[in-house]
Amino acid sequence: MLSGKELGLAIAQAIDKKLALGTARTKAEIARHFEIKPPSIHDWIKKGSISKDKLPELWKYFSDVVGPEHWGLEYFPNQEAIKHPAPPNEESGKVYDAYQVVTEERRIVIDYLLSIGDTAPSWVDSDVRAYVSAMDEKARKWIQSNKSAYKSKAS
Repeated sequence: MLSGKELGLAIAQAIDKKLALGTARTKAEIARHFEIKPPSIHDWIKKGSISKDKLPELWKYFSDVVGPEHWGLEYFPNQEAIKHPAPPNEESGKVYDAYQVVTEERRIVIDYLLSIGDTAPSWVDSDVRAYVSAMDEKARKWIQSNKSAYKSKAS
């Protein structure tokens, strides 16, 4: 994991790539995403100091433009506690059956989406990471706007 000025440079490069790709319009927009004030972004870049609790979100947010190696990592550490699988039930049986009948391409995509801390396959490029990041963001917004209905379903 990079630190200090190297981390600051990596953050600056990731911001530049995100702005060039158009998935963020301004540094102020990026600051809002992290719920910080724009001058803090400049501190991140200049000093390379960022709160450790912001690192997982930093990696996730910029995953559409840079991979783990950009941050001096071999892979992204697990960002959530690993949930042990529940015993099989009717719902999980349906998911398993559906997985068995989808195309090989779809299974490979599903396998990638469910991988935790594994090295990304060679076909995963910045476009794929951008799509996944966009899906995550849309799902996050949907969950927020449907929180009560979603929680009762998940329980």
